[in-house]
Amino acid sequence: MKVNIDKYLLAVEKPAQYLGNEINSYHKTDYKASMCLFFPDVYEVGMSNLGIRILYSLMNQVEGFSLERGFIPFDDMEEIMRRDNIPMFSLESKKELKDFDIVGFSLSYEMCYPNMLNALELAGIPIRREDRDETHPLIMAGGTCVMNPAPLKKFVDFLVVGDGEETMTELARIFVETEGKSKEERLRAIEHLDGVYIPAFHDGKKKIRRAILKDINNSKMYENQLVPYIAIVHDRASVEIQRGCTRGCRFCQAGMVYRPVRERSLENNIKLIDSMLSSTGYSEISLSSLSSSDYTNIDTLLKTLQEKYKDDNIGISLPSLRMNPHSVRVAEQISGGKRTGFTFAPEAGSQRMRDVINKGVEEHEILETAVEAVKAGWVSLKFYFMIGLPFETMEDVKGIYDLAKKVIGLCRPINKRINITVSVSNFIPKSHTPYEWCKQMSMEEMEEKHAYLKELFAGLKGVALKIHPPKKSYLEGFISRGDEKTGDLIELAFKKGVKLDDYRDNFNLWMEAMAELGITPEEYLGERDIEAELPWDIIDVGVSKEFFKRELKKSEEAALSHDCRKGCLGCGMRRIVPECGNLTTTKE
Repeated sequence: MKVNIDKYLLAVEKPAQYLGNEINSYHKTDYKASMCLFFPDVYEVGMSNLGIRILYSLMNQVEGFSLERGFIPFDDMEEIMRRDNIPMFSLESKKELKDFDIVGFSLSYEMCYPNMLNALELAGIPIRREDRDETHPLIMAGGTCVMNPAPLKKFVDFLVVGDGEETMTELARIFVETEGKSKEERLRAIEHLDGVYIPAFHDGKKKIRRAILKDINNSKMYENQLVPYIAIVHDRASVEIQRGCTRGCRFCQAGMVYRPVRERSLENNIKLIDSMLSSTGYSEISLSSLSSSDYTNIDTLLKTLQEKYKDDNIGISLPSLRMNPHSVRVAEQISGGKRTGFTFAPEAGSQRMRDVINKGVEEHEILETAVEAVKAGWVSLKFYFMIGLPFETMEDVKGIYDLAKKVIGLCRPINKRINITVSVSNFIPKSHTPYEWCKQMSMEEMEEKHAYLKELFAGLKGVALKIHPPKKSYLEGFISRGDEKTGDLIELAFKKGVKLDDYRDNFNLWMEAMAELGITPEEYLGERDIEAELPWDIIDVGVSKEFFKRELKKSEEAALSHDCRKGCLGCGMRRIVPECGNLTTTKE
């Protein structure tokens, strides 16, 4: 059934977020199977997600299949919906979520799990899988969070783990072919697909190998990207020039679970960018990847784009640059004279800690890059650090202050207007990394280190210190390292009123839920037995436990591992992708 929200639009903030009808949106009326791809956050955040844009374009190219979108409403709209019994709806057709064949949640951040439950409740769909029947849609989830499926098993009928392009489009085709079949029959029809985990069928029976798009060049193009009518967080066209990273930072889950590195050819990147700018009308393109400056033909790509669009005032952004003077020259090349801000990610303040985490950058490179950036005209520098990393000492924490002091000391004589922002986050040991067994900081440890940093930075002029709130980090650790009992915690917290954690402080409600369930911090945040079965071990990401153990040992010794473009380190990916290491392009 279609929901009519027209009379409420002038009563809510940013009504355009509920309209749909954006440029390049689909409005299908003749289809055999349908899905609502739901991002459990507000529109301006969800529409900045490249994965949503890619799947929306690719899945709507499947004949007989309709994919629509959904987003969490702001408080004002939700209040109206609950007051007037308006069910949760899709953006394109305003169809009720319960009328779709599938409702799929894109989960990129653990703190949005209660938002997922809120969407189901608003839709009149039972939260728990066991309480749903044939009248309800199948509920699925995907995204980086499902690398640990355990907390979600109570809520979803199936998960898709890994790259979605091939698995999700094949899933769409199968659902078209199985129109009118029962839910179990449809699940049986997709259980063979790479990356598909069905708790009712697979639990404890076999490992689920993540879906891997082996050749990014063979994937269909997604040039017809949606163009929102309101400003979103990342309001520009975006193309993924390569997938994966070869650097091997030991804290980085994405760098481990998106192996191997696969580069799109120079020709195909240019073709995709040309088509995307033409179909969207955007005047800025983001060349996205985990490490964009590592793309083999990055210099040629930038030069080609600048030459091609020199008269069109097209902006180019690179979200991830290495810390070296060459990056400054690249940034100069694409900035077009604009000098907004230059971002660095040393991750750790001391050289010892950068070696511990295998960051692969020396202090002199950081300082040289900062100096070159200021000489080139940048007056705003931003540095990202983490605290609470394995094997860290208070001297390593002090290293953040020491490095910032050296940077301001070298850069201020060049330009007195220089200002530096030091952003500090709290490390969370993630699944499928060498640190998956390590403990996470307690609240007391976080507060002690935060206070220490604030005291150090209090007298450092020209440097602003920003620290990620400890409460969110604490909770994220509980969920990301969770098991099935964590699902009970998420459900109880939601029933107590937890939702939209990014916009309000729900910490006390979470703590109440933990106390009622008898959950202790040591259970989830403490060190794990290196030989124990972990909740996420049912997922085979391709990287072996043996590799993680070797890297953990090297981390303890502060020993570096080289970039795997320089030689295979035996992480295990070649067991699944024999071409691993040979999916990059040739220098042009």
